[in-house]
Amino acid sequence: MTGLKLILAANCGFSADLSGPVADRAVFHVDNAYFLGDVEIVSHRCKTNTQSHTAFRGFGGPQGMIVMEAILGDIARHLGLDALDVRKRNFYGIEERNTTHYEMRIEDNILDPLVGRLESDCGYRARREEIARWNAQSPVIKRGIAITPVKFGISFTATFFNQAGALVHCYTDGSVQVNHGGTEMGQGLHTKICQLVADELGIPFGRVRITATDTSKVPNASATAASSGTDLNGRAAQFAARQVRERLAEYVADKQKCRPEQVIFAGGQ
Repeated sequence: MTGLKLILAANCGFSADLSGPVADRAVFHVDNAYFLGDVEIVSHRCKTNTQSHTAFRGFGGPQGMIVMEAILGDIARHLGLDALDVRKRNFYGIEERNTTHYEMRIEDNILDPLVGRLESDCGYRARREEIARWNAQSPVIKRGIAITPVKFGISFTATFFNQAGALVHCYTDGSVQVNHGGTEMGQGLHTKICQLVADELGIPFGRVRITATDTSKVPNASATAASSGTDLNGRAAQFAARQVRERLAEYVADKQKCRPEQVIFAGGQ
């Protein structure tokens, strides 16, 4: 797809605090899953006299992707082609056509075979034909079907937010207490943190307990957002547990007259 100029605007009302990250994320996601060989993207933060529409669930990402999907839909209708065929022709490639408009190389790209398998498994072509016959006979109610890819980048564009901390306590009864900076909101974050710590210390999952998120224990925590809650807090908890394990190994090695690397943590022992 070449010769494309996109102008993106974010209404920030009387405050520009949120418009920057929202507009940035829209710019980074406007390509969605497609290679843009020649594109100019202009981002405007618009201060208006109306209240801003607060960013929610995606923070600019979905808005950027919708722009590109609308463009591809218009191209498909103009050329009389199936929109899926237009999408597949413009997918990022593997060895070439694999660099984004912000100079990031796409790695581990499985989109083309994944969409091909999905297209086959769901009977997309046959269902399209069936829908076309229905629509030809139905003057009011119309049906449709689409397969639409979604690229969604994780972590924060303000890179200092990509940090986390954790506190791990081991007790003489064999139990372990963990505190981290993430917020559990039904996504299973606490469970995953416990699993990581238990695996690192070689103990059963049931021995690990999470305590309530508290800035007096783990200060300066980043928001549990940008699909990074487990990545950041989980890694911090894993590193903390690893440090505790290494200290315990040194203690045991001194008592048993062996090297720390000979101390094995497994099976709760």
